[in-house]
Amino acid sequence: MRVCGRAVSLVQWTIACWLGVAGAAFAQPEARQLPFPASPVEGVWRAELQSEVTIQVCELGYCGFLTKIVVPSEGLTTEEQAAAAEMSPEEFFDYRNENPALRNRPMQDLHLLTLRPGNKPAIFDGEIYNPQDGKTYSGYVELTGPDTMRLNGCVLYNIICRGEDWLRVPQAELDARLAAEAKP
Repeated sequence: MRVCGRAVSLVQWTIACWLGVAGAAFAQPEARQLPFPASPVEGVWRAELQSEVTIQVCELGYCGFLTKIVVPSEGLTTEEQAAAAEMSPEEFFDYRNENPALRNRPMQDLHLLTLRPGNKPAIFDGEIYNPQDGKTYSGYVELTGPDTMRLNGCVLYNIICRGEDWLRVPQAELDARLAAEAKP
């Protein structure tokens, strides 16, 4: 018998055939690039007040970091709004934190969320830090669609919860920002 132009015995041919079939059966398909994150909770999310949080895998599960700061105009005078608009992200600090030792940490890239998969596929349980009042709450994120989620912070053993809806920042918008930042 000949395989690839070489003479082989029946035993060699049987082994070659078996290895070929087994190799095909056990071969891993080539990893493909997916147009969406590995976990649906991963990505850049825009809060109701337009600040953005990037959620990514971390040692604790999934961690969310404040990656774009937008100062809400509610409750600010025109002068305060103008002053806030002139500030760079590095000038914002966690002044309202309950722990005085943490009040000098910068808001940019501040760790706000620690999430773990919950009992249901679209639920992620965890802790939520609210820089507006400086407190950490138990809570959860519920994915309500491929590009929408509801963040819920709770008190009294999750009896009273308050939430807000977040939207995934479109990849095209993120790409355009990177391109604009790369221009001299």
